Parts: sequence; C-alpha cells; structure tokens
Amino acid sequence: MVFIFSFLGGAIYGSFLNMLLWRLPRREGIMGRSHCTSCDKTIAWYDLIPVLSFFLLSGKCRHCKKTISLRYLIVEIICGIILAGFAYTSGFYNPHSGALIAAVLIFLSLLFFDLYFFILPDIITFPAIIGFFAYNVLTHAGFNPFLSGLLYALFFGMIYLVSRGRWLGFGDVKLVLLIGLIFGYPLGFMVIVGGIWIGAGVAIVLLASRKTALGKALPLGSFLSIAAILAIIFQYEIQYLERFFW
Repeated sequence: MVFIFSFLGGAIYGSFLNMLLWRLPRREGIMGRSHCTSCDKTIAWYDLIPVLSFFLLSGKCRHCKKTISLRYLIVEIICGIILAGFAYTSGFYNPHSGALIAAVLIFLSLLFFDLYFFILPDIITFPAIIGFFAYNVLTHAGFNPFLSGLLYALFFGMIYLVSRGRWLGFGDVKLVLLIGLIFGYPLGFMVIVGGIWIGAGVAIVLLASRKTALGKALPLGSFLSIAAILAIIFQYEIQYLERFFW
C-alpha cells in the first residue's frame, strides 16, 4: 500500500511540476487556476487528476479538443515511479527520509527544467542550497558537506570561467554546490562523475544515431540530477563503493 500512496504522491507532485514547467519560463505567477494552453479555458478540478485525467480525456482538452502534450503524462508518471522506487528501497525508514524526499523532488524539478528549457531556475536552486545548508547545521553534519560543496563549486566554476560558459552553465556550478551539501564526499563526487558518465553515454548514442552533432549543448544538469536521484534511491546498495574513495 505504501508504494501506491508513494506513486500517487509523486504523480501529484508531477502535476504541480508541470504547472511550474509551463509558468516559470514564461514568467507567469504560480497562483491562480490552471488553464488550457491552447484555448485558455479554465480547467476543472476533475480534469486535473494526475495521470488518470489524461486517459479519461483521451489526451485532449475537454473544451477545444486540442491535443494535450504528452510531456504532462510523462512527468507525472516518472515522478510517481521515482517516489515509489524510493519507498521500495526503504527510504521512508531512514531517519533523514524527510530531507531525502525533499532532495528527490528538487532533483526531479531540475532534471525536467534543464531537459526541456536548458535552465536550472534560481527559484529552486537557491532555496534548496539555503535549506540544506541550514539542515546540515541543525543536524551537526560536520565540515564534510560544506567543504565538499565548496570544492565542487570551485572546480566547476573554474571550468565555467575558462570556457566562458561554453562548456557548462553557471546553473551547473550552483547544482554541484547543492550536490555537495546533500551528499558530501565521497558520495557527492560519485554522483558528479556518474552524471558526467550518463551524459557521455547519451551523447555517444545521439551521435551514433545522428540525433545531434558535435558541439551541440546537452543538459548536464539533467544528467547530474539523474545520478543524484539514483544515489538516493540506491543509497544502501552503493555504500560499499564509498570505501574506495578514502
């Protein structure tokens, strides 16, 4: 039963995230009723049920019958699956489960923002950095997460300055700072390396299939976020790897 509720909770967050994905890039306020992106008609509450409403409406607006982007369904399902996966790995029994759930939701948000718009919004990253900084202070986490975050950010910041923003964006610098505050060392280092490997693998596949070209930008923030989410979900399974970094 906990997996069902976890999936529903994740899908509900995915619905909220879909709203952010539409409004924030367009500088719209997050308050107010949802509306169709085609006809601008207000959407009734019963047409906003995560996942289910998409199928009940056959993927079309009730008013104008225009096709609803498949992105809405994909985001809701992925968020549901990720939170259910967290529950499956006994994440809810971890004493830090509240902070870990918050981290998962933050990384999910950054994943989709960078994937669709190549942005890592400050409205998400700054509160997350402040929040986990405060959390580490309150839980007496020691110097590890603070020093790790600073070193990761300094290294990526140097790459940003040397490349003049061509190789990565400044949002990625803030993201690795956040990764350091959440994971510290060595797990944070493993997350960053894992994210780079994921990005490299995707780039190779896209190049081989001629879906992209050399020099074309890829969403590094999305790959780092995927690695971070996997590290949280499989935190117990990868603990034994940490000893190789000390």
